[in-house]
Amino acid sequence: MKRGRGKIASLIAVALFVFFAFGSLAFGAKEPIKIGVVWPLTGPVSAVGSYLVDGAKIAEARINSEGGILGRPIELLIRDGANDPAQSVSAAEELITKDKIDVFMGCWGSSPTLAVSASVTGKYGIPHVVETASSVKVTMEDGKRPNKWLFRISPTSRMEAEALEKCLVPKLGFTKVAFLAVNNDWGRGAAKEFTTVIERSGGKVVATDFINQDQTDFLTQLTKIKSSGADSIVVTSDLSQIALILKQKTDLGMKQPTLTTGGGIVPEGLIELTGKDASEGVMIVTFFAPWFPKLTKIPEEAKWFVDEYLKAGYPNKGFGECFRAYDGLKAIKAAVELAGTTDKDKVREAFQKVDTNGLSGQIKFDEFGQSKPNIVVIQVKDGKPYVPECFQ
Repeated sequence: MKRGRGKIASLIAVALFVFFAFGSLAFGAKEPIKIGVVWPLTGPVSAVGSYLVDGAKIAEARINSEGGILGRPIELLIRDGANDPAQSVSAAEELITKDKIDVFMGCWGSSPTLAVSASVTGKYGIPHVVETASSVKVTMEDGKRPNKWLFRISPTSRMEAEALEKCLVPKLGFTKVAFLAVNNDWGRGAAKEFTTVIERSGGKVVATDFINQDQTDFLTQLTKIKSSGADSIVVTSDLSQIALILKQKTDLGMKQPTLTTGGGIVPEGLIELTGKDASEGVMIVTFFAPWFPKLTKIPEEAKWFVDEYLKAGYPNKGFGECFRAYDGLKAIKAAVELAGTTDKDKVREAFQKVDTNGLSGQIKFDEFGQSKPNIVVIQVKDGKPYVPECFQ
């Protein structure tokens, strides 16, 4: 048995040697471009971090197989921020001061992203790509840009709400709405922005409740909603928490149409975690619809990405998150190539000139560092993804 293990170990060692030897030859032994990343790899939303890593691996492999960036391979240095502001700040600072990264990406949640932007990337002057966070404050506060080094490819909660304005109240009947949102910058921001749009459209918000990130029992909040006269519900949280909310809503016999915001959710994930009945009819705001590659600006690449993702054995429910990492790395590649160098000031300037297409739409930044991706609504219909008529 020991001989067998020794033989296997030797074969692995040889394989690794060959891989790194030929890899070095392919890039002429050039130093890698280091991209530091902070995502939640532990804690209540650790699943989303794993999905982001999956998407990043696909992007890293593609970029390096095509010659890297400026003829240099990229190297991802991924650290755990646990969706916690303090831990994310510590991880980001270490990546910059110790690992000497060239570009930073993160941190999924709005609260940790805001913390890192305010006290790390702006302070050290390093390009910061935001792949997920949706709080308006990330790119604009009091009409000003808080961090000139930061560039966001995901939409703000305001952009989400305004994209649904023509349909939510007048056509979908969300006239008496109850909000259930996670109690952080993301959830509070979404409730605020959707409330503005709903009231502007002639609707009314009859209840707003905030929930803790690790909460699992929502019967108190749902019972309150049930007696509030709400004819519809808008939920902002991650997949695992939304699944629990839907199951408990069904157990209470509540029939109100439900909309989820912020992306990150796919029908397959809801069905897997809640069952077909509890997920039926739920509407999902998302930015990449893997089932409908023609909705993207790059349908062939979108189909390729979906095929690669599934071929690698990654879970379907990760489709709500993985594309963000892929697009983030596409934005970084475009900016560094435009700059022609990894000089941080020149890369920052180049980000303002980026104009490329990702899975979530055009990546092009305005004066606040904000891109304007696609915003799509997908509905679970007969257990399958469907684009409601209002959004076709």
